Amino acid sequence: MKTTSTKKTEDLLLKKAPVWLMIILSIISMGFYMGIWMLNRKKDVQQLNSVNHVPFYLWSISTILLIVFFFLNVFRHFIFTDIGYLYVESFDIIFSFFFVGLLYYTVFRMRELIESTSSIKYNQFLLFFFHIFYIQYKVNQNAIVEAK
Repeated sequence: MKTTSTKKTEDLLLKKAPVWLMIILSIISMGFYMGIWMLNRKKDVQQLNSVNHVPFYLWSISTILLIVFFFLNVFRHFIFTDIGYLYVESFDIIFSFFFVGLLYYTVFRMRELIESTSSIKYNQFLLFFFHIFYIQYKVNQNAIVEAK
């Protein structure tokens, strides 16, 4: 039988989602699913602790820009000349570096939050290489263990 503290911890963790589906959606969407995943977990992360702040306003902007750059890259021949597209590509590269920095900042911040409020422990190397997929995997794994 679960204690109230275990039930409270379980209620505070992220929503459960199949990792294989997350990987497929990330590949199909060319990465902007990661932004959607972050924005879908906003309420869960904010309930964990308000001290370790995750910048969700930047995730809103980043997700919109990821979608815009995705469509600009797909339809570039219909919209831009070759020289005009070079400008878009330059902004896309600059923004991609910003997005990667934001992704890793957020993932390691989420790790701190989850580890401080639950019994889940993360491997930093796996977290670095598999970021949101590893976070979701460990949360799913913990939910299965607590259900037993």
